[in-house]
Amino acid sequence: MTRRDKTYALLARLHNQQMEAQAGQLVSLQGTAAQLEAERAALEESRRAGASVTMIEAMPYRGQFLTTIRRENLRISNQLHDIEKRIEAQRDKVLECYRDARSAELLGEEARSVAQLAAQETAQAEADEMVLLRRIAGER
Repeated sequence: MTRRDKTYALLARLHNQQMEAQAGQLVSLQGTAAQLEAERAALEESRRAGASVTMIEAMPYRGQFLTTIRRENLRISNQLHDIEKRIEAQRDKVLECYRDARSAELLGEEARSVAQLAAQETAQAEADEMVLLRRIAGER
């Protein structure tokens, strides 16, 4: 493996590591979003259960309870909106890292192809030269 090949391999490995780190952050954000969705579902269930209370003693507190539930639901929705923006930005970062890693891999492959082609051309030129030398030696 030539120095150039090693350099391209190192570059590809660094880009892959960066992509994995960005992907890890994306998974973390998605986990947070899932957790918020679960909180919202639990809150909705609590709202349904609280709204169906028919005890007369609980009626004065029902309005305050529903207001608190709405406020909490709004807070979760705002957090989810912010997380979704961050998730989209993180996806873009992961995609950019993937493109960089793939570009480095392609550069390495292209360099190896060029080197292989040059080696084949050199070998063919040497073979042609040997054939010419044999013909010249045979004519004498």
